[in-house]
Amino acid sequence: WLKNLSASGAVEHPLTAMRPAPRALRLVATRSFSSQSPTIDPAASLAGNLTLASLDAQITAVERRNRHLERAMAPAPVETNRFKLPETYAATRKHLDFALSLTPAAYHDPDYYKAELEQLWEKKWFAVEHVQAFTRHGDTQVVDVGKNSYIVTMDRHGELHAFHNVCRHRGSKLCTSGGNKKRINCPYHHWSYNLKGELVGTPFFDQPHFDRKLNSLFPVRVEVFAGLVWLCADMGARPLREQLGAQSEGLQQVDKFPFRDMAVVGAKDYHVNCDWKLLAENFLEYYHLNAVHPELAEYSTPEQHKGNQFPGNYVGYCTNPVTDSGSCVDLTEFHPNPGGEVLDTEEYRSFETAFFYQFFPNVSVSVFPNFVYSLICLPGGPGKTIEKMTVLQHPGSKLASDSDEQYKAKVAEVMKFVSTVNQQDVDICERVGLGVTQAAYPGGVFSPSMEGTVYRFQNLVIDAMTGAEPGPYPPVMVDYENTMTRR
Repeated sequence: WLKNLSASGAVEHPLTAMRPAPRALRLVATRSFSSQSPTIDPAASLAGNLTLASLDAQITAVERRNRHLERAMAPAPVETNRFKLPETYAATRKHLDFALSLTPAAYHDPDYYKAELEQLWEKKWFAVEHVQAFTRHGDTQVVDVGKNSYIVTMDRHGELHAFHNVCRHRGSKLCTSGGNKKRINCPYHHWSYNLKGELVGTPFFDQPHFDRKLNSLFPVRVEVFAGLVWLCADMGARPLREQLGAQSEGLQQVDKFPFRDMAVVGAKDYHVNCDWKLLAENFLEYYHLNAVHPELAEYSTPEQHKGNQFPGNYVGYCTNPVTDSGSCVDLTEFHPNPGGEVLDTEEYRSFETAFFYQFFPNVSVSVFPNFVYSLICLPGGPGKTIEKMTVLQHPGSKLASDSDEQYKAKVAEVMKFVSTVNQQDVDICERVGLGVTQAAYPGGVFSPSMEGTVYRFQNLVIDAMTGAEPGPYPPVMVDYENTMTRR
């Protein structure tokens, strides 16, 4: 065929010319076309006035068709990270009485950590801060989660905004710390963004066709629930309250609690050498109270811990009643939380009850009768956690008989008490973090009476890791396989 083309004068014979044949000829000579694709008949082509350009166009069309067919017939990609596969977690999906806890690799394995960043932290809502961190125009916080970083700002109208912490020009990280800012300025080329993330300054950048509106910071979703600021990097994810199942009565009560009216009276950051899930699970069970928290166990006694779970993708329980034990958190030391009665149920009254909530995934909230403290945990790497402890109290909790100095001293004692309890938790969880890395440990059983809360939490984790969305969990969920997969 090449000789015929050369003889006809259509093209010089490539071997005679000692140079590569035109693209069209090389492709026709070497390509095997699909039987379902258009074909090209060289003889028929020569019979007409075929040019190399038209031949090349026909071949391009054939190639395009072949690529389309190849994509259509290609098998679906196979997931290679086992931590995204349901079978990895089969032992934890069983009935609570027979289940094993999460695979130990979930607390330290780099492959698991990578999968969790992708499946949970890049797709789900997570808590980052209390609203008290945003009180003035320009208040800004930076949140780092794995390789991703986010900026949260408050504009002059009191509205919160969130963005990916990366300049649209050359990809520099914009902020390394929070503060109060008028603008977000890139340290590299001084591109400048306002607090809504809009590009407003591009010094010495003369480009007539450049549209600043198309180069705003990449947005991140932001909402407030229970006095906490939440972020979600997935712009197509469900709203926060749907993720939590907040249409339930219990979470609606929590959302009405006056968290916004409380003052931050103490805060402390921890760099913990264990996975954040171990800290959450420790918060959720009271089996360890006597062994780890002798002071707390006198006030929030193990035998008074009870279920307080409503439908939803969170975990809740309580201590009723709390017991005065001669400590700084006794009921007589402060007035009850003003507005705390919104948490009252038929069984429990807020002035004598401590309510505990793990809002999935990463925030633990303890609402005691006269103060609140929270633990916000973010992953800091495989087997590492950045934990922020915050203590809040309503100004109305101060007794009229206390001077300002007396009240300040009491609050300092509360902070000391909570810090002691939390350090005890950190110490024991770091020991668990060391233990779960040992090859001999396959996971452990649950105490049905005291660790059903942990079972609920771990199955929420598995849902996120595998992409399952079974809907809000019912108040009693002790058998995932029969309760959630057969609804």
